[in-house]
Amino acid sequence: MRIAALTFLIATTTSTLVSAAPVREETAERVSYTTGHAKPRVKPPVEPGWKELASETPASHGREFIGIDATTGTLTQLRLTATSGRPGIRAVKVEYKDGSRKTFEVEQILGAKRRPAFIDLHGAREIVQIIVITDRESPGSYVLEGNTADASVAAR
Repeated sequence: MRIAALTFLIATTTSTLVSAAPVREETAERVSYTTGHAKPRVKPPVEPGWKELASETPASHGREFIGIDATTGTLTQLRLTATSGRPGIRAVKVEYKDGSRKTFEVEQILGAKRRPAFIDLHGAREIVQIIVITDRESPGSYVLEGNTADASVAAR
């Protein structure tokens, strides 16, 4: 009988200790390992007449096919701006709505502290597709924009 009473006493005291849940009070905030270490992305300034045709695209893709919406209208210029790193742009191929094609050799490395690459389309024409050819080994990404302004304004 003594063993049964002792076993009952031990069982009841340990079960109350085990069932007690710890109090979850966190007094400190979470620590971010990326804050302060990530470089801020350069966002190209929004200018009147310029329309974003392709959002941030890594140069490591090599060849990027960009379809142009019919509602974009005619374009007079293209602008490639680096958003991170130093993407190397080799050439830009443009396919017009009338079926003709033109290749523009760029051969330029873009960067945050460098000027964007501008491509003059020699008049306002509707574009169906743009192919941007980049150096696959160049680190970084770029944004493609088109100028929808009047051709006389773009020539200034």
